Amino acid sequence: MSAHTQTAEKGQNTTLLCQESYVCSGTDEAIFECDECRSLQCQRCEEELHQPERLRNHERTRIRPGHVPYCDSCKGANGNIMHASMTGSRQIAAVRCQVCKINLCVECQKRTHAGGNRRKHPVTVYHAGKAQEQEEEERMDEETKRRKMTEKVVSFLLVDETEEIQVRNEEDFIKKLDCSPDQHLKVVSIFGNTGDGKSHTLNHTFFYGREVFKTSPAQESCTVGVWAAYDPVRRVVVIDTEGLLGATVNLSQRTRLLLKVLAISDLVIYRTRADRLHNDLFKFLGDASEAYLKHFTKELKATTARCGLDVPLSTLGPGVIIFHETVYTKLLGSDHPSEVPEKLIQDRFRKLSCFPEAFSSIHYKGTRTYNPPTDFSGLRRAVEQQLENNTTRSPRQPGVIYKALKVSGDEL
Repeated sequence: MSAHTQTAEKGQNTTLLCQESYVCSGTDEAIFECDECRSLQCQRCEEELHQPERLRNHERTRIRPGHVPYCDSCKGANGNIMHASMTGSRQIAAVRCQVCKINLCVECQKRTHAGGNRRKHPVTVYHAGKAQEQEEEERMDEETKRRKMTEKVVSFLLVDETEEIQVRNEEDFIKKLDCSPDQHLKVVSIFGNTGDGKSHTLNHTFFYGREVFKTSPAQESCTVGVWAAYDPVRRVVVIDTEGLLGATVNLSQRTRLLLKVLAISDLVIYRTRADRLHNDLFKFLGDASEAYLKHFTKELKATTARCGLDVPLSTLGPGVIIFHETVYTKLLGSDHPSEVPEKLIQDRFRKLSCFPEAFSSIHYKGTRTYNPPTDFSGLRRAVEQQLENNTTRSPRQPGVIYKALKVSGDEL
């Protein structure tokens, strides 16, 4: 052990200090750790930093005695995220470099501070208490259970490219989902252009990277028709759709196919991989909203009356998360911290005369990929947060979902 480590070890692991210095001067005691800001924060900095609406949902952990922060640099030399669970949590830190002002786990310290001048940087050594170690073990045990639950999940063709439903009846639908007929579920679907990684996104958001939905590096789309799989962890039917720009003989047929999916969805992910949000995204959502209200207004009214809901029709439609991945450009709203990305999106809709009234909500979740792989943890948290909201869309039995799919086919 170096002299630098020994010195730090003797006197600097008693109180964790604010790492932001946004309001304080970095001398105030840290009260919170924000996983998305990736820093420890005092009371004043935490309150000030999270005032903007787009930052209010950041995951913050209150610091308890013996708390050890997460590693700030859990990435390998090839860009792969290491030592992190698939839920987006990171490895806890072993040391804090006092010069670089970052927390590092053992592997990242070896990778970044083993040679050159950084080897001489003084560090603070963190000592994880028994409570912290036990908490980490429990979290990993829970994560292992979740992984095992999804090990046998397979996808199946729900509707083919000619709009024919490929399950015979409710019983067949439930059997292919491999769930209980009494289980209450929600439906999450994904839309986007061919080649933007929709299947890959679903595999990493719901199934720990397993190829439940087929992916391919080929130019042509490998998803034809509509495919479904059941996520037993979140209790959702996950639906993968054919790309919007894929080769097709009948464009109107594909549109009807996607509308059927829209009709049974509680949450829609619009996946786009581009440096800027293009107009086709807004036009598709605007057209889909118009068609949804036109074809399903009657059913929405019946649902409103049946449930005794005193709400406008639009609140019964699915929510939308626009998942935007960039490489060279900043994420939406990052140039104007005071402006919420959702407001900028609504402004674009108005400029294009597209009105997404059918959707109960539209949220933006962006990620910037400097080095592959793509970070899906933010999307995962956003999806889970929306699924927990039952104010407009309640979970229902799989048989009800199948009937709604049949009804949507008759409506179109």
